[in-house]
Amino acid sequence: MSHNDPITVLRNHVIATDGQIASPGTKAVEIERALEREGYTVVATEAVGVLAAIVSQGCVSDWQLQSILCRLGLAKIVPFDPEKHDAGGAEIDPGADFLEYSDAMKHVLRLARPHLRGALN
Repeated sequence: MSHNDPITVLRNHVIATDGQIASPGTKAVEIERALEREGYTVVATEAVGVLAAIVSQGCVSDWQLQSILCRLGLAKIVPFDPEKHDAGGAEIDPGADFLEYSDAMKHVLRLARPHLRGALN
């Protein structure tokens, strides 16, 4: 399946919807769907930054990845709350440090789910 480049997809979408009135939020969703139909996925630039850091270093340790995620605002270290957080079966004491993903990171992980192994927390 050959794909149009993203600019062509956007141009064709704008031409196809010319004259239709939609809210800015609706337009953004429509454009994202048009890109998805062509095989593209809209990914947050912060997530691309994480991937670039991993690739540039060849690999990263768990600690380095947590540090990168926190620095980019994709996660933060918070006290573990069993009512709020899913530990994925791990035994974590209430109040212990816990890496909480941002909504943007959760969205990226959901998109990547078919390619990941193991539980997604």
